[in-house]
Amino acid sequence: MATLRAQKSKKIKQKLHGIRIIPFGAIGEVTGSAYLVQTDRGDLLVDFGMFQGSRKNELRNRVPAGIRLSRLRAVLITHSHLDHVGRLPLLAKRGYRGPIYLTEATRELTELILRDAAHLQESDVARLNRKRMRQDKPLLEPLFTPADVDRLNELYQIVRYDEPVEVMPGVWARFADAGHLLGSASIQLRIEQNDRSVILLFSGDLGQRNAPILNDYECLHRADLVIMESTYGDHGHRPIDETIR
Repeated sequence: MATLRAQKSKKIKQKLHGIRIIPFGAIGEVTGSAYLVQTDRGDLLVDFGMFQGSRKNELRNRVPAGIRLSRLRAVLITHSHLDHVGRLPLLAKRGYRGPIYLTEATRELTELILRDAAHLQESDVARLNRKRMRQDKPLLEPLFTPADVDRLNELYQIVRYDEPVEVMPGVWARFADAGHLLGSASIQLRIEQNDRSVILLFSGDLGQRNAPILNDYECLHRADLVIMESTYGDHGHRPIDETIR
């Protein structure tokens, strides 16, 4: 088994021609989606979500040391759920001023979700600090504030489905409808490196077919490597009429 894995790893590295993909969440768990793509010309992030579910998970909500803002050229967002966008204000707080590419609906929903999260954190920290003051303990600060959320507004770059856009030198992104919620997307990257073209596909969360008010997800057929969100990948959903009942 170890030999087989090593062979597969070698084949993948050969296909990527020096491009590296480093996950910073959502591996073996369902929160904190974040993938760093490293190229010769700089890095980009696909999603930067919040860890949720436990106090231990919440302590992981930071900008990892492996993400060097001096090399980060762009951030691409698949959709607006907190586990995919929740750490974006931390980038602005740390001084990131590059573009964040997302659809118009994702931008609108992301602002609502992050602003709500900021207010909740301020309320929670204020409650904890009242207790800590009585115990003569150092005061806490919220993970981010509404002001940090506001800083993101000048970074957003709106993209349309199926219109390739150059997100950084040598990298083109195509957003395709993922059918998960309004504005959700799968993202296909074409990266030119070492005189080769590499196609990466990030699925994002895929919706079910025939859902009310949403289009079915678009099928994409070309990629050298697929990074698939697969929370429900090992079983089927029950029929929609049964869910409605």
